[in-house]
Amino acid sequence: MTEGEFIRFYKKRNKSKNHKEVKEKIDLFWKVLQKALDEENKITFKNWGIFEQKEVRSRKIVIPKMDKVGYIKAKKKIRFKAGAGLQDIVNGAGTDE
Repeated sequence: MTEGEFIRFYKKRNKSKNHKEVKEKIDLFWKVLQKALDEENKITFKNWGIFEQKEVRSRKIVIPKMDKVGYIKAKKKIRFKAGAGLQDIVNGAGTDE
């Protein structure tokens, strides 16, 4: 799902008419999450999932078409692991099929 698709989904689900307001709410969530991850390396939403900030070491990459070897710098990345409640929602548990 792209950012645009998510914004449209959020807008439709919450019955909002202002695209800019929806985008600001989503950006605010990511800013707050990033700030919390800077203070703590792990944020847990009960029964929904875990956001973690992990170190990724530098590594060597090879680009076959250019016969070139390069290096990726060490960086931090955000990892999300879905919880049981979110998995049930995605897999359709509790719905009449």
